[in-house]
Amino acid sequence: MADRNLRLVAILKVALPLGALVLLSTVFLISRGIDPERAVAMSPVDIESLVREPRITDARFAGVTDDGAALTVLAGTTRADPDGGLRLELDGVTGTLETLDNRITAFAARAGLLDQVVNLLRMEGDVDFQTQDGHMLSMDTLTAALDRTTVEGRGNIRGQAPAGTITAREMTLRETALGSGSYVLVFSGDVKLIYTP
Repeated sequence: MADRNLRLVAILKVALPLGALVLLSTVFLISRGIDPERAVAMSPVDIESLVREPRITDARFAGVTDDGAALTVLAGTTRADPDGGLRLELDGVTGTLETLDNRITAFAARAGLLDQVVNLLRMEGDVDFQTQDGHMLSMDTLTAALDRTTVEGRGNIRGQAPAGTITAREMTLRETALGSGSYVLVFSGDVKLIYTP
């Protein structure tokens, strides 16, 4: 019985590596060559568009304003504006502004323009704006300064405030006084507040 097992092990020691070698040879002999031209043609990525318009995906921009607030901007896609080297077109914009009093304001929009010449971030297309103290607003456009804590919303502002439902034409988030470290959200233009006790 032991001799039979030893013979079987000896046969398998030779047969299994030979079988593996035959299988590998078959794979390499039967496989077809890869045609690089065909691979590029079937790719879902538009290579010509990428060459014409270079872009960055999942871009992140961060900085601190002159008054010490931390501004972070994320974009799904970023393209350089062909007319201005320091202007970036953004798609799928999200971001946060953390002020010195540790309050966080969040925003999101379909598209935006980061203009480093005038130090502005302009967002448009279903802009959402949310503050830590309970403002959840939507608007047409939102502009944030890159060098100071000033955020301005314009056009069809609507949503929830801590006191109830609010609508207005414009709103501004700014520092109450120079160097004070406290901030206020001001609404203007046909302001309507439906108070919810």
